[in-house]
Amino acid sequence: MRLCIYFMFLSFLIGCQTSESKPKFESVEVIKDVSVEVKKVPKGSKTNKYAKLITNQNVIQKLKSYGTSNPETRILIETTFGNIKLKLYDDTPLHRANFVMLIKKGFYDSTLFYRVINHFMIQGGNSDDNKMFNRIAKIGNYKIPSEVLPHHIHKRGALAMAVQEQYYQDISKQDKSSSAYNFYIIQKGPISDKYMDKLEETYHIKIPEKNRKIYRKYGGNPHLDNDYTVFGEVTSGMSVVDKIGQVITDDKNRPLKNVYLSMKVLK
Repeated sequence: MRLCIYFMFLSFLIGCQTSESKPKFESVEVIKDVSVEVKKVPKGSKTNKYAKLITNQNVIQKLKSYGTSNPETRILIETTFGNIKLKLYDDTPLHRANFVMLIKKGFYDSTLFYRVINHFMIQGGNSDDNKMFNRIAKIGNYKIPSEVLPHHIHKRGALAMAVQEQYYQDISKQDKSSSAYNFYIIQKGPISDKYMDKLEETYHIKIPEKNRKIYRKYGGNPHLDNDYTVFGEVTSGMSVVDKIGQVITDDKNRPLKNVYLSMKVLK
């Protein structure tokens, strides 16, 4: 009997020591990061099928070259709830070129908004089906160098790329390079100064007054600023984003009923 009570008490202590309080505000990260091994091919090989793949070593060169010959900035997302139109920014050229390239290659066609958090954001990209492995294998396993700019903030309708989850890393070693495939759209509506004050206290940040004006009027998630690259925004279809945000999800924020999407480059 005493032995039983001892083990019950020990289990209670361990539970208390390992439990952690959850963050009060949401974050965006790569939930399903599908990695593809790129094998090295001996020099002089006549059939180097890996030569066209994008890697962390050639990503800047490849995307700059592609962006020069593909200057489009207008995108259409077609979903089962309606259409969303996007404008990509010219001053985030690597992210713009990467997004246009993926769309033209059909990467996002018949994929999913696989992570949805109402009043926060909707996320799509390299979800965990076998087709996605094959698509990434044909493009490459790489990250996009950060193009974080202070004037591109996480206002309602902002389009940005996720980064790898880094909660337990030394902050000085955090890598702000973007996922090549995971994108998200900010949904959250207008927020109060009291809420922003709380964000500043929780995340040890300072929200400039010029940004507060935008967040008060339109909404957004200021605690994500300066950590994720915002490279575009919704120009029409925020009502569709809201409809997607309201779908029923499981405990991992995945919609119980698939929300499909496809994309087109308009101009």
